Amino acid sequence: MVNWAGIAEGASTGGGVNGYCRQLALGLAARGHSVAWISSGQTYTSSAARGDLQPCEARRRDDHAGVQVYEIINSPVLAPGIFQFPDPTSEISSPDLEAEFSRLLRLLQPQIVHFHNIEGFSAGCIHAARSSGTKVLYSLHNYHSVCPQVYLMKHGHAPCTDFDNGHACEGCVTGWETRGTPRERRRRAGLPEVPPPPPDALWPRLAPKLLRVLHLPPVVRIHDQPAPWRPVREVRDCEPDTLPSASAPPPSIATPDQHTTPLSNDPVGEPPSHRPLNAYGARRRDMIAALSSCDRVLAVSEFVRKKFIALGVSDRAITTLQIGSRMSELAAEQPVFRAPPPPLSGRPVRLAFIGYNNRFKGLPMLLDTLELLPESVVINFHLSIWAKDIEQDQRRVYALSPRLGGLSVAGGYRYEDLPAMLCGQDAGIVPSIWWDNGPQTVMEFMACGLPVIGARAGGIPELIRDGEDGLLFAANDRTDLARVLTFIADQPTLLTRLRANVRSPKSMAAHVEEITTLYAGLLEVNQTPRPKSSSRRTH
Repeated sequence: MVNWAGIAEGASTGGGVNGYCRQLALGLAARGHSVAWISSGQTYTSSAARGDLQPCEARRRDDHAGVQVYEIINSPVLAPGIFQFPDPTSEISSPDLEAEFSRLLRLLQPQIVHFHNIEGFSAGCIHAARSSGTKVLYSLHNYHSVCPQVYLMKHGHAPCTDFDNGHACEGCVTGWETRGTPRERRRRAGLPEVPPPPPDALWPRLAPKLLRVLHLPPVVRIHDQPAPWRPVREVRDCEPDTLPSASAPPPSIATPDQHTTPLSNDPVGEPPSHRPLNAYGARRRDMIAALSSCDRVLAVSEFVRKKFIALGVSDRAITTLQIGSRMSELAAEQPVFRAPPPPLSGRPVRLAFIGYNNRFKGLPMLLDTLELLPESVVINFHLSIWAKDIEQDQRRVYALSPRLGGLSVAGGYRYEDLPAMLCGQDAGIVPSIWWDNGPQTVMEFMACGLPVIGARAGGIPELIRDGEDGLLFAANDRTDLARVLTFIADQPTLLTRLRANVRSPKSMAAHVEEITTLYAGLLEVNQTPRPKSSSRRTH
């Protein structure tokens, strides 16, 4: 399994995608499969001798609950993908990274390589996996493969519907140039932005005086950083162990939402461009070719399948397979927390937002809407927010408190605590402003018995039956969300009827069974013979 974030961190790093991938890996391992996790693009080390980064290298981390854990350090491609935005070419092909990835696969000898993200990797890594003779899958949890900004939104506020052979990407993300490659890799390794001159007999004595005269900062002395974790040199280095692992999460990325362009949910293609391909255009072209070469591409919703086909991915390989949610099992094990809330007459509607606070997840858009509504409507809602990085909007949230019927605010939370957190809530809200591939928050709300008020974007309408077990509104449309909230304020008992129709989503156990069947089916078709001396594992 390939994903940029580490398995141990779960959703705290990499969001819901990483949380899902972790549960899938653990589920496969519990069924007796040999599972390995490979991440890349986060850890960097320096060399004093060269005053630069050490070579790209696969390292063995401690196993996590029966899953072998590897990380490629000093990757030429950074993760998360936003750090790599200024340099799209390296995401097409990065020979050192691909050579090390191929070497690791030769040692592991997997039957399956399942990409869940390619941040921190390159399109060439998909071809490297194909060349190893293994079956290759790619799950489309986001749009990073066709959009280096990940969300397929121009400047973060309008849907990108005219790629213009890559020219629309130029200037799409600003402010990251100084944090992008190669400076960011050097920063993570503790190196100065500009390598110091090579040492000689006079330099150590003259440098401090010269720097004081020129009013320059002192030279940063470079010390060798030991490569973390264990080297991976031989097959025996890939034997399982049972030690825990941990890693620090990367910095969060979020900026204020200043735009209000409504989002259409039509998975259409893009108009042709007569301009020559630039580097971003070449990146999309080669990523689409890499996806099309996979044995199977899994779209987490029908919208995503149609959208990627419209963008050029071969319909031969791509199919729709909705993911499962472990919350179905967790909530079923704690039925006391699924008890209905008190009657709605005479009290505010309890509305819950969970997940991350960034403009794409829509909390700023929800706050915009509440600020626009008259107090006679807003007073009917008690808003509960559990969101990582809520601090950046905390002042704005609390400014709404006098107008609301109630307000509760908290930061991050443990996934296992969701059933207790959501007990007594009337509805969840998922106000995404992008083509959200298949948001797990919708499934988590539904698993806990809550109807969902969701944006009509991406895969969200495929989970919510409008007017039956939830309500939909036009994505990134404050007027339409205001209409729905006003309707609920006027007829709050509607939520009781919607709640009665909520279905628990697909469980992770059922999804693991689907994935296992899919893997087995691929291995039965045109298997490439292996050398007799090699052990075969499912990864």
